Amino acid sequence: MQMNEYCERLKAGGCKPVGGSENTVWVSHERFSMVRQPAFALHVPHAEEIKKVFRLSHAAMVAFAVKASSVNVANSSLYICSDPEYSLKKLGKGARYDTSRGLNELEIKFLKQSELLRSGKQAYGDTLTRTGLSVDSREPFEVSFARLCNYSRCLGALKGDRLAAFLLVTEVGEWASIAGYSADEFLPLRPNNALIFYALRHYLVERKFRVVSYGLSSIQANSKAEGLHKFKLKMGFECISVHRVFTVNPLLRPFVNKASWAFVNGMLKMAPGHPILKKAEGALRMALQSYA
Repeated sequence: MQMNEYCERLKAGGCKPVGGSENTVWVSHERFSMVRQPAFALHVPHAEEIKKVFRLSHAAMVAFAVKASSVNVANSSLYICSDPEYSLKKLGKGARYDTSRGLNELEIKFLKQSELLRSGKQAYGDTLTRTGLSVDSREPFEVSFARLCNYSRCLGALKGDRLAAFLLVTEVGEWASIAGYSADEFLPLRPNNALIFYALRHYLVERKFRVVSYGLSSIQANSKAEGLHKFKLKMGFECISVHRVFTVNPLLRPFVNKASWAFVNGMLKMAPGHPILKKAEGALRMALQSYA
C-alpha cells in the first residue's frame, strides 16, 4: 500500500496520524507520544512541522531520529537491510545453521488475522517478559492486535498447529518495517532466524523492496538490547548510529526536570515491568539530555 492508504488504515485502527514531510507520517505511540515513520527517515523536520504535530495530536512528546554528528551525538542505533541479493550464503556459519534449523523445523507463512488472534498471545507475552516488561492488562491481546492488523501483515512460524513466533510487518511503498515476538518453549527451534530470513528474502529479493527496517534500539534503561543487537547483525542488518530526538510539548516543558524523572523512577520501583513507565523514563532521560 502507499502512504495515503496507510494513513487511512491507521485512522481505521484508532490511530490519529499526522502527515509529515518527505513522505513520512507521525503516529501515536504509547498514548502520550507521536513517533515519525519510517524510522529510517533521518532528515530534520522543520519547526512548523513539529508545531503542527503537537497542535493536531495534543501529544505530550514527539520523537524522531536524525543523522548523528558532532552536534547531534549518537544515542541510539537504527537497523536496516537493503541487500537486493540477500541470501543464506551471505550469513555467517552460526546464522546459516540456526536459520536452516528453523526453516526445517517450522512452517513459515503469512497468517490470517484470526489465526494470529487465536494463537499469538503466548509469543507476545513471553517476548515482553524476556525484555523486562509486563503485559499491559488494560487492553487484551486480542483487542490491541486486531487493531494492529488493520495496517500490518503477520508472518508466522508454526510447529504443527502451534504458533512458535510471528513478525508484524508494515508495508508502505518500497519499504517494510518489522517487529518480532516468539514463545520461549520454541526458541531452541530458532523461529526468529527463520522468520527474519524469510521476510528479508521475500521483500528485498522477491518483491524488490528498497529497504526493510528492524527499528531503533530501545530507550529503556534495562532492555537486554545487547543480545538483540547481536542477533540483528547476525541476520544481515546494518547498524547505523543515529541521534534520537525527544521534543516535549511546550505546554509541558516546565515539568521536564530531574524531579519528574525521579518521580517516574520511583513509580518504576513499585511496578518495575510497567511498559509505559519504562518508556516514559527513557523518554524523560533522553529529553533531559537534549535540554541540558
